[in-house]
Amino acid sequence: MLRSLYVMLDYHLEATDGVQGTVQDFLFDDETWVVHYLVAETASALGKRRVLILPFVLGQPDWEKKRLPIQLNCQQIRTSPPLEADMPISQQRETGIKQPGSHLRSLREVFGYSIHATDGEIGTIEDFIIEDTLWGVHSVVVSLRHTGRSILTPPESFRSISWRGKAAWVNLRLKDVQSFPDFDARQPVNHLRDRSVYDYYGRPATAPVAAPQP
Repeated sequence: MLRSLYVMLDYHLEATDGVQGTVQDFLFDDETWVVHYLVAETASALGKRRVLILPFVLGQPDWEKKRLPIQLNCQQIRTSPPLEADMPISQQRETGIKQPGSHLRSLREVFGYSIHATDGEIGTIEDFIIEDTLWGVHSVVVSLRHTGRSILTPPESFRSISWRGKAAWVNLRLKDVQSFPDFDARQPVNHLRDRSVYDYYGRPATAPVAAPQP
């Protein structure tokens, strides 16, 4: 199923035995474009801490209650590895730590990064659309400059990202980008087994379609 990462930020984590923590961020690899971790903020008697959770234990978001089901109990969430165990690139450099071969980046960090085509600036990063089977980035949502439009850009088109410059470069021309269709997060894109249709946020987009009579 395709879903927006942005909309899940700040959702409450619904563990198997209660609600524990909130979604603070997602860490993705800028070479493979795969989400490695969800970053959750939890609270205990020792105070708040941020922990890393593998995305494969996550369920279908409840957009009405702003909750994200997770196949862990509250204690398992609280005792998950701390964020410091696998920091995104920017935090590693700020603290003087740089892990060899690390390409993890923070989703929150790249929001608003400027996007540059081969012949000029396009716009800014607005969201990531992921598929929730292998948690690969399916598309990057780019808000185009001075147009009010947003488009879907394939991650394969990105050739470099600069954390210092807060910018990214793609192997596209401005006229190529202008021809991309508009992105609408409310568009019906996800079909489930009962034939109900959902949008990128996981919300019902149309009424369920009745199965044909034999």
